[in-house]
Amino acid sequence: MMDIRIFSGMPLRYAISVLQEKNISYVIDRTMSRSHFFVCDPERSYVIRAKEEDGVVRLLVNYTLQASDSVAPVLSHGEA
Repeated sequence: MMDIRIFSGMPLRYAISVLQEKNISYVIDRTMSRSHFFVCDPERSYVIRAKEEDGVVRLLVNYTLQASDSVAPVLSHGEA
């Protein structure tokens, strides 16, 4: 089995292509952000965590987060 730590932070599409190329079975578990400060971009998913169970790689995936319109102006000024 390959070192699955490489998948953390990887775009989901790329992670899937690597697993398919190596004929490794995988399962995708999706999580969602509950924060109202950020909105999810359903077109862009990334891997948060990967673990191997009985020869199957489980990818925990989330959508890429973007600052919501209400907090984007505040965040653009940097941290105080």
